[in-house]
Amino acid sequence: MNPFVIALSALLLVGSSCSKKSGDSSEDLFQQSPASKVPDQLATGTWFSGTLSAISYFDRDGHRLGNEYEAGREYTFSNVNGKGRIKFWQYLGVRTASTCVTEHYTYKEGTVVFEGDKFTIYPVKGNFKTIKDKCSSGNGTTKRDAAGDDLKPDVYRWEIKTIDGKTYFYTYLDTDVDHEDPVFVYSWVQ
Repeated sequence: MNPFVIALSALLLVGSSCSKKSGDSSEDLFQQSPASKVPDQLATGTWFSGTLSAISYFDRDGHRLGNEYEAGREYTFSNVNGKGRIKFWQYLGVRTASTCVTEHYTYKEGTVVFEGDKFTIYPVKGNFKTIKDKCSSGNGTTKRDAAGDDLKPDVYRWEIKTIDGKTYFYTYLDTDVDHEDPVFVYSWVQ
């Protein structure tokens, strides 16, 4: 498995724990949400898109170390009793003024409906975390659970492509019926 994906997954799992409210059954949320079977070619592992590197400009000797940003997105699809489930993680790190680092973590979990080349994600729970360090103000960690608009369905188009023996999961805006402009291209991880 790609070491960057392992590192991203570890970081995101640490930031993705959700707390349950008393009387709130997580399984009930999934049962009440629309779902269809995930196509076999997608339900085989994790799909990753992104660039991960050190968030820094230069070392003490003036050598460039990395970018001023890093980002990673990941989908994991599965079928539970023939109904599609999805987990989504996203990480975005930004360095400004060469000292202020802001990291945003997003985690959502829910069900998914596939209809031809279209899929709709129905999040049922999730959370967000922002970490600011060495910034002029607002340093520290803020967390919040997903609610309201955060849990609205997202609709995309998709296709699987094999290029040079590697499998890729292409996603497109719902309006891109001809699959001309991919939004994200994910590599199959395992």
